[in-house]
Amino acid sequence: MNDDTVEFRALRGGPRRWILWSGGVLAFLAVAAVVLLTLPVPGLQGYLVGQVSDKVAAQMACPGVLPAPPSVHVGGGRLVPQVLRGRFSEITVAVPDVTLSGVPHASFAATMRDVRSPSGGVTHVGAFDGTIKVGFRNLPAPSGTTFARASDGTLTARTVVPASASDQVKAKLFLSMRISGETAESVPSRLQIFGRTLPAGQVGDLAGGVRRQQLPHLPDGVTYRSIEPRSDGVHVSLAGVSTTTLSTLPASVGGHDVTYSAADGLLDIHTSIIKIPVAVIRTRPVLSGGSLTLQPTAVHALGSDHATNDPLARLVLSQVDRKDLTRALPVLPAGVVYRSVAVDPAGIHVTIGGTTVKPFSSLPQDAGHPAVFGAADGLLTATATGSGAATPIVLHSRPVIHGRTLDLAPSEVEMFGTRFPAADVLSQVKGQQTAYPLQAPAKGLAYAGVSVLADGLLIHLTGRDADLPRGSLTPGGC
Repeated sequence: MNDDTVEFRALRGGPRRWILWSGGVLAFLAVAAVVLLTLPVPGLQGYLVGQVSDKVAAQMACPGVLPAPPSVHVGGGRLVPQVLRGRFSEITVAVPDVTLSGVPHASFAATMRDVRSPSGGVTHVGAFDGTIKVGFRNLPAPSGTTFARASDGTLTARTVVPASASDQVKAKLFLSMRISGETAESVPSRLQIFGRTLPAGQVGDLAGGVRRQQLPHLPDGVTYRSIEPRSDGVHVSLAGVSTTTLSTLPASVGGHDVTYSAADGLLDIHTSIIKIPVAVIRTRPVLSGGSLTLQPTAVHALGSDHATNDPLARLVLSQVDRKDLTRALPVLPAGVVYRSVAVDPAGIHVTIGGTTVKPFSSLPQDAGHPAVFGAADGLLTATATGSGAATPIVLHSRPVIHGRTLDLAPSEVEMFGTRFPAADVLSQVKGQQTAYPLQAPAKGLAYAGVSVLADGLLIHLTGRDADLPRGSLTPGGC
């Protein structure tokens, strides 16, 4: 066999061997692919989990922004097929401490399904369900405000309304009035505020305690009997008998020493007149306007009574100036009069009675917090605008999300242990901020509602066919 033949044989056998070798390589690769796709390879799954987790974490948040990197879990079975396809069945992400919408220390959790590998800095997600939890202590609110979950599932916010914020609040206090000695007392009965009427005991300091006003001093025997507010003012009734004892009557009349006695309803004035050692002027007390006059009815002299027109009687009476027999009585309040007068051995008795009306303008006012007084149903009313002190309140709300705004506007405001419709309260009280903007979600995502938990709010975020740019948890991206 010559060299050419050998070479020819070599050429004839060469391609066949190459084909057989190539087929063996392809078969090996196919088997290897099957092994990778179906059989666990020690260390490979863990390696891929780490690689995917690092990529997802880097895609969700910009480097160095979070206190700790996101926690990532890749589900949906073996990773090799998902890596080869560039699509992952399910990835969950959790971030325990992140600042979202300006609120620090929020936590974020999401489950993403049908997740494609990032392309051009954007990760496409077929379905997204996430939550953002914000603790009550991190919610933006005025200093001193505390949040909690009520038993009915609503959000409560305890805060204090400063007096300056309630300068338009109008409240009407109803007070019953009574007399205690010579003092008028006004006792809070109920309070009308924000369209509701509350017992005074329920509103505490807002109603205040008993108001007292000293009334003018009355003579002995005369007392205040009743007090009643009416549309024209406070009606105060008084009555009684004021007695002036005989021993307190003037000891001199017309320059002559006198003594007194009483009998048969007359007052006798005993005096010594020139030429008549002892004379008795018999008088009858008479009321005339605001004066009491001792009107002579006869003169007893020389053992018998003489009419006032008798010469002897005229002589005696000429020694007495009639003005000395009249004295002015204390001025009485309008509506109160001297009704009658009588005399007996105990003295001169003047009956007094009537009702005086005190205008509302005469009632005492609280310093710096004036009220408008009136009357209703037999009670004194005091209507005031504005509060003189800060008022603790509780806001009750069901948080909602409108677009990108978290709305904590209350539906009810609790004051003095009573819930009022928020609209009634906030029409008079300057409210605090209750709407808070949320950061813009990625394309395809939307805020889906908010729940009230025991320790915070849970904001829901969902979407379909969403595109998550790099740094989705970072406002403004990376």
